[in-house]
Amino acid sequence: MKTLRAVLLALALGLLAFAAAAQTAPRALRILVPFSAGGASDTYSRIAALKISEQTGRTIVVENRTGAGGRISWEAVARSAPDGTTAGLIDATYAMLPGLFDKLPWDVASDLVPAAMVCHTPFVVTVNAQSKLSTLGDLIAEARARPGALNFGSSGMGGVNHVVTELFLHDARVKLTHIPYKGMGDAVVALQAGQIDLIVTASPTALGPVKGGRARALAVSTAQRSAAFPGVPTAAESGVPDYVVTNWFGFAFPKGTPKEMIDAMREDVQRALAAPDVREKLAAQGAEPSSFTPGEFARFLKEETRRWTELIRASGIKVEP
Repeated sequence: MKTLRAVLLALALGLLAFAAAAQTAPRALRILVPFSAGGASDTYSRIAALKISEQTGRTIVVENRTGAGGRISWEAVARSAPDGTTAGLIDATYAMLPGLFDKLPWDVASDLVPAAMVCHTPFVVTVNAQSKLSTLGDLIAEARARPGALNFGSSGMGGVNHVVTELFLHDARVKLTHIPYKGMGDAVVALQAGQIDLIVTASPTALGPVKGGRARALAVSTAQRSAAFPGVPTAAESGVPDYVVTNWFGFAFPKGTPKEMIDAMREDVQRALAAPDVREKLAAQGAEPSSFTPGEFARFLKEETRRWTELIRASGIKVEP
């Protein structure tokens, strides 16, 4: 009987805690996504938002607020009322802003408060399926033999794909010629047509062309191999030990949002990420769910910002405001 009472008491306390968390968070939430529908940021935001709605009954609207490389959306979140009704999706691009721009209309370091990281994904070093470059070692050898002769495509000057490729070139000690496109979709088309030699892109972008036999993955950028690319070695395995980097996606709130609301969002995201169907969707795209607390997420963002700022300035990357 005592054991039964203890179990019932624990259950009751758990339900009270869940109810308290649900009451802390506003019933309606708008998540601003800085990039267009169908991209990785949009996909991961909607996967998390849909599951949170299913589990809590909250109304969550995902809104794509595009433009200026994400800056329009992030400034809108920073200017929103800190009442827990507006959040923004931030990713690795956000940490690159201080290195790319001398002045921004909001403070990247403090005006958005990280709440919950959803997942992180590898970048994939990718070539055309017919390329003579079969391994990352082949690529490095060719690039060192003919500096600047090979080229790489990106989503544009200062975009995340440009910056992570510059990091790869730095770590591999090679020089390639940069060809910026209006978006990563255009760069992928150019790669498949044999118009460029290389792209370094997020795993969801690489997955379709690689599985469809239109592109070849030479390496992934994570410390461990990706389940989505099981036969593809890491860059570290392929002779570039320092090249360990991920793209990541998470939610942030305007500065001044009550801590209990930020904590409640993290709990909602963690509960959503624990759902088998969510984990299956993420795994299919090579994404790993995150368990960061808000404090861990904030420290991670600070370190990412320092890392990318140093690289961008050392590389001389310039972007027009």
